[in-house]
Amino acid sequence: MIKSPLFYMGNKYELIEKLYMYFPKKEEVKHFIDLFGGSGVVVINSKYEKNIYNELNKNVYDLFNLIVNTDENILLSHINKMIKKFDLLIHETAEKTKGNDLKVRKGENQYYNFREYYNKNKNVMDLFLLTYYSFNNYIRFNSDGNFNMPYGNRKFLPEEHTREILRFKDFIKNKKIIIKNENAFNLLENITKNEQHFIYLDPPYANTMAVYNEQRAGGGWSIEDDIKLFKQLDRLNELGIKWAMSNVLWTKGIHNKHIEQWAKKNNYKIITFEEKKYNLGNNIDKYTEEVLIINYEPPFEQYDIFDFL
Repeated sequence: MIKSPLFYMGNKYELIEKLYMYFPKKEEVKHFIDLFGGSGVVVINSKYEKNIYNELNKNVYDLFNLIVNTDENILLSHINKMIKKFDLLIHETAEKTKGNDLKVRKGENQYYNFREYYNKNKNVMDLFLLTYYSFNNYIRFNSDGNFNMPYGNRKFLPEEHTREILRFKDFIKNKKIIIKNENAFNLLENITKNEQHFIYLDPPYANTMAVYNEQRAGGGWSIEDDIKLFKQLDRLNELGIKWAMSNVLWTKGIHNKHIEQWAKKNNYKIITFEEKKYNLGNNIDKYTEEVLIINYEPPFEQYDIFDFL
């Protein structure tokens, strides 16, 4: 399994092996659709022959298209040129704060100069490089369409990150991935018969507000959107089309009852991947439960000791 060079909040790299353990066998699937593609980590690690990556957020779509379809030499050459032009290898500078204490800033001015340059020119290769420096590597734009993440006190590491990009390009060179920038509901509605599709969904979570879930990011996901999605999944289930959806039943102390009730009502399987309890002080415990909901039997095979000898 390989990481995506595209940073994206909520990406499933840490769960990817568990996900594929529950996904249908290769011979059962002709068309794999990663409906809310994000970083693309699920689709790039696909074991299926034909794959569709879909992402509504145009900026994220452009970034994924860049890292998949741009020659690595062109991309790395541009990155190195911008690093040199804006002094982005970063050196420490110290300045006095209002309290006369020295505050060390590592490349903050260089970052903001580069961010301003990107917002004037809107080159997707510059956006890709910006994400290595932004706060938490997040991708966020304001209502005017300008990238507005603050500096994250981090940087592009020439040796390490160049190696990661080259490894990624080598890993996907024989992958068949169609990249789409469509509304997820429109894409689902156009599926009217079972042609051995398998659909993976990792939609925004209705009870959280994250960078990827903001209105200006094409998000603003709500419980009403969940219910609309559930109706489509029920329709696909009636067609015999397999799907798997990542979601959370508990997060930040909130119980997503509507998801659990819908899954149990339709006899869909709920597989718990992560259960975390953490304390927020004042003896207040918060609970997170990340799950995978599937509408088919998991493809586990039975083995005995002789299979391993």
